[in-house]
Amino acid sequence: PSPSPTPSSTPAPLLTATNLPSPTPFVVVTREQDEMPQVLIPATTFLMGARDEDTAASSDERSQHTVTLDAFAIDLYEVSVAQYAAFLNTLGGYVNACSGFTCLSTRFETTRSYLTDEQAGYLPVEGFSDYPINNVSWHGANAYCSWVGGRLPTEAEWELAATGGNGRFYPWGDANPDEENAVFAGTFANLQPVNSLPNGASPFGLYQMAGNVWEWVSDGYDPIYYDRSPAENPAGPAVSATDLRVLRGGGYDSPAADLRTTNRASERPTEFRTIPSVGFRCASPMD
Repeated sequence: PSPSPTPSSTPAPLLTATNLPSPTPFVVVTREQDEMPQVLIPATTFLMGARDEDTAASSDERSQHTVTLDAFAIDLYEVSVAQYAAFLNTLGGYVNACSGFTCLSTRFETTRSYLTDEQAGYLPVEGFSDYPINNVSWHGANAYCSWVGGRLPTEAEWELAATGGNGRFYPWGDANPDEENAVFAGTFANLQPVNSLPNGASPFGLYQMAGNVWEWVSDGYDPIYYDRSPAENPAGPAVSATDLRVLRGGGYDSPAADLRTTNRASERPTEFRTIPSVGFRCASPMD
């Protein structure tokens, strides 16, 4: 986004549930390449990881630790079928087209994707242009974010954007998920549009940070990474092109506990055929 504010060189004071200033009103800019609205997240110091009272938390979500992030921008919505189709049309294919790896699984390989490969190019299935792209590999997500001039968010950036920095269980607060705020098991039978369910938005106004599709982040997965994570701008452990990557947020077929803002899942970055509930959103550094 341009113009871009300059990140503060002095970390903000530690945010807690009692002194956290409201992130709203937030600043939204539009990314030129794909017309995606992005929210500007200011430089922040916050507590990352599961709260002690979160009985649903796994060991890889603990313990809470202080993280300082530079300012960044993150997509208001999950990347849509229409947006990803435009990307594939510039590549001319999807097999081995994303850094040498397959980008995603098409509709002809799974009935749960809304993308078709027609003579005229890649097109959304009619009526599904604004649904999230799914069955996408980590490499397919990463390549798209590079194409639009961004990158996948780090795990820490994703969690800050989902919580506003105050450790809430879900993007909307601590109340349990329901059909008014999230797409998850027992509510909707399948995916929903990326701009649906505004009641589930995060403090920064981001949609579908819980449910609909799991979201790839840039980090490799390490179950004990929090024990040695750097305090400033953590980017995850060093990994190879085929090592596990982190997924966040839960999907349309996930139980409510998987939608918690601190929940961590993982999958191989080359996988795409068996994960119809996986998509992504992009981030951008604020230079």
